[in-house]
Amino acid sequence: MYYSHQKPNKCPKCDSSKVVKIVYGEPSYEDSLEAKAGKIILGGCVITGNDPRWGCIDCQAKIFKRKFRAFP
Repeated sequence: MYYSHQKPNKCPKCDSSKVVKIVYGEPSYEDSLEAKAGKIILGGCVITGNDPRWGCIDCQAKIFKRKFRAFP
């Protein structure tokens, strides 16, 4: 698993710059077109609450959002 505080510029697994947002739920027509164009990844309709936020188009790595925690 890979984690990031924000959308990474490059994939942590393959170093590709094709990291895009994963969209969940019933896809709209526009979502389908964007997925075919490689602008988003369709994540499906089942949402668990612990789903990856971004994905790599080239190697299919999934990247989870890690919230920033300040240390005392």
